[in-house]
Amino acid sequence: MELRSFSVRRYKSYVEETTVEIAPLTIFVGANNSGKSALARVVHLFASSVAISEDDTREPLVMNSDGVEHGRTFEDLVHGRSAHGRLSLSAVLAHGNVESSLSVTLQNVLRPSDPSERQILNWRFNRGKDQIEAERKSVDPQSPYRVSVFEGENGEYLINWRGLFPRKPHRLPEWIDAQATEIRRWANGVRYLMCPRSLPPLPLKLDESISSVDEASGTAAPMILAADDDLKDCVREWYRRAFEVSLDLKPEGKYSDLIVRTNQGPDVLLDQSGGGLSQVLPVVVTVLTAKQQRPGVDIIEHPEAELHPSAHAHIAELLLGNLSGPTRPLIIETHSEMILLRARRWIAEGRLSPDDILVYWIHPEPERGAVLQKITINERGAMSSWPAGVFIEDYEEVLAIRRAVRPGEE
Repeated sequence: MELRSFSVRRYKSYVEETTVEIAPLTIFVGANNSGKSALARVVHLFASSVAISEDDTREPLVMNSDGVEHGRTFEDLVHGRSAHGRLSLSAVLAHGNVESSLSVTLQNVLRPSDPSERQILNWRFNRGKDQIEAERKSVDPQSPYRVSVFEGENGEYLINWRGLFPRKPHRLPEWIDAQATEIRRWANGVRYLMCPRSLPPLPLKLDESISSVDEASGTAAPMILAADDDLKDCVREWYRRAFEVSLDLKPEGKYSDLIVRTNQGPDVLLDQSGGGLSQVLPVVVTVLTAKQQRPGVDIIEHPEAELHPSAHAHIAELLLGNLSGPTRPLIIETHSEMILLRARRWIAEGRLSPDDILVYWIHPEPERGAVLQKITINERGAMSSWPAGVFIEDYEEVLAIRRAVRPGEE
């Protein structure tokens, strides 16, 4: 199963219905505070809210999972932080040629004497030609849903929810449970990598469970590395190409240190070396292990964080090289011009297809909130459009220097 697209409405800075189509590599670019991170985290929010177990929270949306906090309260997710606000989420997934879509509208309900409650007001689920819609008749907790089933039995039922899917048992069509199981399996494979990232305290305790750390922070990366000899070789080679250093695990009994080795000086612990070398390790591990993972999607915030511009090309080639052959979709948000330039170059050279990459420029507009501009790259490496004034700072600085040296010249 793979994610084809997702949509939001009245979510954080996104007022209007906003849809993101997913390519093998989807790139979000935009100024600071434009809404890139909020949009990138929607996939994780959706996945966390369908993957919950029977014993988990009764809240329809999981606000904090795997170390990723989407908001302190539901109000933080709603545009304008309205106390009675509502928002909509939807996603389209495909298994082979069969598409499934789930669309949910939720509202925060406040009562004078009871705690506030998050309710699913409208729920629509499709699988191929199978369709069902459930609409709540009122905000009363005991209010039934008006259920409409395509070519099936309609009625009014009470529905208890397990995240964004009905909790068993229920009186809904049997195909819902089977499809929900497939979507939960996909959701459990979603990985999110935040920025800034962190490593666990060194030396590493090698018998510590990976499940005991927040993978989204990057702290699991050294433990994943320690358990895979082939991965160690690939990571060591990538560091050699990008930084002209070697990254090695040095075992010390039950513990192990991450060592940076150079030809010019003594060994240095990774956590005492330059920040970029440790910030990028979880990125490298995530990308290099993508093909080993079950269905899902990887989302990475600023893979280039804290790296010298000369290393951005190596990060770009790591991301782009992962697109060869079957792999999981990758979503990144970035400020790196080099990642975009190298993507255009690889398409122009025929190493990638134009269908492999989609770019979204995210920017705010008065009265409309955050708005997306979808940008494609053709077979010549040319972009379908580009916002004026973006990534021209270097050129403007060169012109300013020239004017300073030669006053009066344009």
